[in-house]
Amino acid sequence: MFTKTKIFISSVAQDSLHQLRQSMWDILRELGHEPMLFERNFGAWDSHINPVQKCIECVRESDVFLLFISNKAGTFYEKSQRTVTHMELIEACARSKTVLVFVDSTVKAEYFTKAKGLIEEYVEAYKAEMSSFPKASEIVTALRSTQLSSHVDPYVWFFIHDIVGRGIYFEDLNLAVAPDWKVYFSDLLRRGIQLMPFKDAIETNERQLDLYDNFYEMLSNAIPSVNIAGFRNLKAFLESFQRSVTGDVVENDFGFVKEPAGSFGDCSAVTLYEFQKDRMVLMEKTGSATGEDYYLLDNKDSFVALTYSNSDPDDQVFFKESNCTFYFCLRLPKHVMTFHLPCEPEWHADKFMASKDTVIRVIINKNALAFDFARMLIGGM
Repeated sequence: MFTKTKIFISSVAQDSLHQLRQSMWDILRELGHEPMLFERNFGAWDSHINPVQKCIECVRESDVFLLFISNKAGTFYEKSQRTVTHMELIEACARSKTVLVFVDSTVKAEYFTKAKGLIEEYVEAYKAEMSSFPKASEIVTALRSTQLSSHVDPYVWFFIHDIVGRGIYFEDLNLAVAPDWKVYFSDLLRRGIQLMPFKDAIETNERQLDLYDNFYEMLSNAIPSVNIAGFRNLKAFLESFQRSVTGDVVENDFGFVKEPAGSFGDCSAVTLYEFQKDRMVLMEKTGSATGEDYYLLDNKDSFVALTYSNSDPDDQVFFKESNCTFYFCLRLPKHVMTFHLPCEPEWHADKFMASKDTVIRVIINKNALAFDFARMLIGGM
């Protein structure tokens, strides 16, 4: 039995692509599949529906994401730092859709000969100076002062750069000499592009229940280790936290869409250091921790010393590429408690730098009750 393939047609709504969008709809319909096109069958006719959100929802329902890129970028959302079309692509990738991309041949050629090098040069210089990644708007602003073609919106170069970074292959698009789309898609779809829409596996109430169950177990294990004079068994106390601090998926939030950046696992070790004169002295460690007995406060290689001596009282997160581990350092009045969180192998220094704020937010949100309990007990001592 033949099953219709839902194909989302994405592009900027510019005049030069209008005819292509319409003809693509007709061709895919003739082939017996179900094209999804904003102006034909899913536009937000209801004024109460946000049109961007509607597009994202349709991407989720689709099996194939078909993207055409020319020289215009479309609407840019400052908060998301992405355009609508870009957010659609992010959603398609996050949902593991089959992604087909066609880029105007002249734009594609200029990207690889000029724009790619300019973006990489700017990003590396920015990282060296700021120890972070530039926002999309900053890259676009920098590209405006280059010798790139003025008829191409600078954001288009950034968009293509992201596509290349994702390892997505794209083909030439020549609007003057259109290929035989029917032959192309007949062959492509005959090879069996069929994906079931990705379904959310976890409901919000289930996540909340897991969170409170986890906290209750940690509380039950930790309380017997503490008495009014201090810790009867500090190692057992830290081990209770090690068991209860858990991993999660890190998702970059682009407003209307979220994209997984990678994941980290459950806590593999905990250390507790106490401030004494000019150094941080180890009180106890658990699991795979191999920390030194003490670190001087001016030791720039020590995550513990850096956290305690930092004028910013907030908690810190660090990443060590050699063992692919996040180190979440809880800043307390006279202590630093560090949680070791092993990462998936896709993490590297650049990815961590680009997602650092999101990483610390996910770690804190997932384990907020455990960290608050540590502050209450250790911070109050």
